[in-house]
Amino acid sequence: MRTKFRFPIFSFVFVSIVCLTLGLNQSFAQAKDLGIGPIKSVKIDAALDPKMVSQGKGIFNEKCMLCHELDQVKIGPPLRNITKDRAPEYIMNLLLNTSQMQKENANIKALIKKYNNIVMTNPELTQDKARSVVEYLRSVAK
Repeated sequence: MRTKFRFPIFSFVFVSIVCLTLGLNQSFAQAKDLGIGPIKSVKIDAALDPKMVSQGKGIFNEKCMLCHELDQVKIGPPLRNITKDRAPEYIMNLLLNTSQMQKENANIKALIKKYNNIVMTNPELTQDKARSVVEYLRSVAK
């Protein structure tokens, strides 16, 4: 007598939940990587602050556009959706503590390797200016 293997529905649901959870955990882990630096918490309002967006755009154009585009690889990675992939604390800590982040943060070290071992120069920003860059990047995210 030959029996057929039956995959019970609860097993399918369990496997689906595990796979979904693993995928979400990877994104969650990226979002919870706050980087290395002085920023431990950033309050982000749902509404964009137009003044900060404008200031951030100016800073981005002056300090970041030499190496970064929003949608295409330049010297460094495109940044349009960085605020969807990384926590604001992470972005600010990279802008404020560039050298140490490049030496110690695994994600940044991987990016440096991916982009031909080119390191980011310190943009020499204040916390307020770094926060404005985050607000600008939030404004351009799709």
